[in-house]
Amino acid sequence: MPAIVEPDADGPYFHTGAGYDFHDRTVSRHLVHRSSVSEVLITGWQSTGPYDFLLGAQWPRLHGFYRLPGDRHHDPVLMAETVRQAALLIGHVGFGVPRGHHFALDELCYSLGPDGLDGLAITGAPAALMLRANCQDVRMRHGRLASLRVHVEVERDGRPVGRAAVQLRALSPAAYARLREPSRRAAAPWLPPACTKPQMAGREQAADVVLGPSPVPGSWLLRADVHHPVLSEPSLDHVPGMVVLEAARQAAQRLRHPDPVVPVELVSSFSGFIELDRPCLVRAVRESRIAAGAGADAPSVPVRVLLTQDDRTVAECRLLTAPADGGAAERRPGGPDRDPGLPLAC
Repeated sequence: MPAIVEPDADGPYFHTGAGYDFHDRTVSRHLVHRSSVSEVLITGWQSTGPYDFLLGAQWPRLHGFYRLPGDRHHDPVLMAETVRQAALLIGHVGFGVPRGHHFALDELCYSLGPDGLDGLAITGAPAALMLRANCQDVRMRHGRLASLRVHVEVERDGRPVGRAAVQLRALSPAAYARLREPSRRAAAPWLPPACTKPQMAGREQAADVVLGPSPVPGSWLLRADVHHPVLSEPSLDHVPGMVVLEAARQAAQRLRHPDPVVPVELVSSFSGFIELDRPCLVRAVRESRIAAGAGADAPSVPVRVLLTQDDRTVAECRLLTAPADGGAAERRPGGPDRDPGLPLAC
């Protein structure tokens, strides 16, 4: 059983007594591995058991990067970033992973709740969320956390708006160096040109496009700009996992252009680090609705995205894309027993 540790002076709070406000201020940026305080989404936490945690999170009314056309709903991909930060914080404050250690992302998935996009409607106030997290498959090695899986139920105003799961590995600086050394090169990051029409990828600015032109039909080259203010982190020597999710979303949008779509469900898995100094191919294909578990008359379209580098698959994403203005039209029964459009591992 892991020991629940108190945060140090850089931690968010020293106690969670009566009247504790889960949305009063953000936690320390170091606990969620963000260099910018403005990109910290977790706003409070407490342990409710050795493997259970309650966390607060807040989304701005309009995020500078994660936003949908028309600004009627919050971007569901923001849920992925929120639970990713939650899992990192749990690793540090719940299982004692020291500051300066690394986490490797193996899986990340989410699905929306029974209200669909309507549950993520933008209102006149920031979205205050509560995350109920349960840790499973916790593995310790020599008294240190080696890996864990975090399942999260996301609520807004007491209503379920989504669920997610994250699989992480914890690595000491020495272990991380041994793992990364064979792939590290001295070359500068490689960046292909941006797509000529950002709108085809669902973006307004060329700087936010993570897909570059490729000679292979139905494929693009990954653009991982190390200077991007939201997607990049100066300390990383590889492509961040959220860049992969954004590439999958944009590739799915390219397939469905000109209709704007949103990923209401997403499953991603990572089989290796994606290096910054050489090309990575992003290929997207439509999947059959029957294979994905969606009805023949459903407005949603399943898409599979593969990322390959050095002739091997390094990441795979499966998305269920729905019309960006679908709202309640895509409602389905909620809860852990429902039959999702994709076989989520959540």
